[in-house]
Amino acid sequence: MRKYVVGILISLLMVGCGQSETILKEKYETYKLHYQSILNSTQFKQTSANYTISSSLTSLNDGSFRYDVFVDEPNIAMYDVEILVIVDNGLLLISDEMMPSIGIYEDVEYHLIPYQVNAELGYQKGFNLNGIVNQSKVNLKVLVMWKDYFKIKTEREYFNFIIDLNTPVEATE
Repeated sequence: MRKYVVGILISLLMVGCGQSETILKEKYETYKLHYQSILNSTQFKQTSANYTISSSLTSLNDGSFRYDVFVDEPNIAMYDVEILVIVDNGLLLISDEMMPSIGIYEDVEYHLIPYQVNAELGYQKGFNLNGIVNQSKVNLKVLVMWKDYFKIKTEREYFNFIIDLNTPVEATE
C-alpha cells in the first residue's frame, strides 16, 4: 500500500515539474520572438504619443557603465505591457546574455493606465529597465508592446537609442 502511495506522489511531482518546465520554455520562446522582432525591425521611433520613454547612461566605480530605459507617464490605457531592451552590437544574432525585460517571464500582467497606480493589481506608474555594459557608448533597441482593454488588439513600438557619455542622448529613426 505504501508503495502505491509513494508511486502516486512521485508521479504527481514529475507531472508538476514537467508543466513548469514547459511554461518556462514557452516564455523563453516568447522572449526570443520579441528579440528577433527587434533585430528585424527597420523603423524605429524617437518618441511615443502614448507614453514617455527616455534613456540614460551612468559611469560606475568599477569602470563599467549602467544604462537605464524609462517607460512611464502613459497617455492611454495599456494592458498586458511587455518591454524588451537589447544592446545592439551590430550582429543579427540573439545574445547569450539575458537582456532586461518586463512582462515576459513574470507570472503577472502589468498595466500602464493614466493616473492609476496599484502595484498589487498590476497597475504600475512606470518601468525602469537597466543593464551593465563595458563601453561608454551603447546602442539600445527597445520594444514596447501592449494590448487594448479587451486584449484583442496588440500595439508595438520600436525605439533605437544611441547613448554616449560624451554627447547628449539621441534617439534615431
